[in-house]
Amino acid sequence: MKKLKFLNVCYDTKHIDNKFSEYFSSYINNFFTYEHKDELIELINTKDIHFVVTRYDFELLKTIRRLNKQIQIIAILDEYNHTHLLESLELKYVKFIQNLECINIFIDALKDCVKNLDSNKSNIMDLGNDFIYDNYNKCLFKNNIVISLTNKELLFLDFLLKNHNCSLSYEDINTNVWSGAMTHDSLRSLVKELRKKTYKELIKNVSGIGYRIDIQI
Repeated sequence: MKKLKFLNVCYDTKHIDNKFSEYFSSYINNFFTYEHKDELIELINTKDIHFVVTRYDFELLKTIRRLNKQIQIIAILDEYNHTHLLESLELKYVKFIQNLECINIFIDALKDCVKNLDSNKSNIMDLGNDFIYDNYNKCLFKNNIVISLTNKELLFLDFLLKNHNCSLSYEDINTNVWSGAMTHDSLRSLVKELRKKTYKELIKNVSGIGYRIDIQI
């Protein structure tokens, strides 16, 4: 997480326990803390803040987004539902974390956000035909309705989208989606179901190689 050392991170001390505070102090050179909303707003207005880690509060998240369109937000909540996922489409650059207890989950969330910050690309991906994918919160939408996917379907779609415009071999898919236990029948069945839930042209078969998704981001 070398990149993180050069970013300005702001977090809520009232809801972040000591182990996360220790992580911030160990790996981040420039971090700011706050206890009240007014303090956070003042920091955003006076400092070049790249990340905000805060307890979920939709009105606060909207305020942050009005003040700065690009700040990456990690919002901690007890449990999330379809309403929260729809909010992520509206706000952009928001990663929801449920029950912040595992430092590794938190670090993975930071890594995802840093990658997007580096690439200067949105986490909201337009897949065409009114389908939208939120690669922070791993959710597929059509016309603001959440499309239900199985765990394997989501793993496969996310892997294709992370490598969009590249052909992924059967070996790559087997390793990254099936952990080495894939059969060609199971892959074909999964692709068939995903095409039913999206549209046929989204996932392209590359003869003798594997599959790919072509989208413009």
